[in-house]
Amino acid sequence: MTPPIELPPLPPGPDERPWKDRAGLLDERARAMGTLARWYLAPHRALLLWLSTLIFALGWSLAVSGFQFLVKGEIVEHILGVIFLGLALGATVPSSLGVASGIRRDVFVGACLRDWAELERDPQTLPHWRVSGGALLWLGPSIVLACLGLALGGFAFFSDISTESFGTVAGIGIVFAAAGALGMAKAIDYYRLVRRELRPHTGGPDTRGPDTRGPDTRGPDTRGPDADGPDTRGPDTDDPDPRSPDPRSPDLGYDGSFWSD
Repeated sequence: MTPPIELPPLPPGPDERPWKDRAGLLDERARAMGTLARWYLAPHRALLLWLSTLIFALGWSLAVSGFQFLVKGEIVEHILGVIFLGLALGATVPSSLGVASGIRRDVFVGACLRDWAELERDPQTLPHWRVSGGALLWLGPSIVLACLGLALGGFAFFSDISTESFGTVAGIGIVFAAAGALGMAKAIDYYRLVRRELRPHTGGPDTRGPDTRGPDTRGPDTRGPDADGPDTRGPDTDDPDPRSPDPRSPDLGYDGSFWSD
């Protein structure tokens, strides 16, 4: 797919990067992200999405009414049904094609924006590509539109309405909820990039530089030999078990000659 006109392309690969230093990389990254972010969250694109949503909802209503006219079986109503279905096609097909084209471009531009963001991280360049107003314009009305769609869907499913009205209300609710979800997804994607830019850098290679503490200057161990002196405790003089008398004891009539044999 060809990129949108006048938008920066995907960033070059690691072996093809023309920047000689980090400053050049950050400068080019800030310019590219600024152009992409302003296009990604442009207010006129939000207006086009909402306008296409309303046109598609109108076309859905006309289609439901056209089918209702066709099933009644009278000639005049058949004619009205055909007319309504033609108007429905004229409303739903262009609007759906426009939304599909916008989604394809949004996917491409969003991927470019994330790829440029992953090259580096520098909170000081954030003002060059921050579009907080555009993000709020996408997020706020999209939340309202999604909530309205959910409310209409809930009303269609849980209220006692006719079959004809059910198809119209439920379809419009689904269309509104889908459009609101698209707008919220774009705004949330942008806020995730901003949060990543402001998050403290915890990964990547160690940037503390080489160890400058130098060699160990404590010198060799100068404590010398153990000053406690040799062990003068002699042999173990613990008393034997008092329950068995020592056979060497003179009290039993033995002398040292017994042990000298």
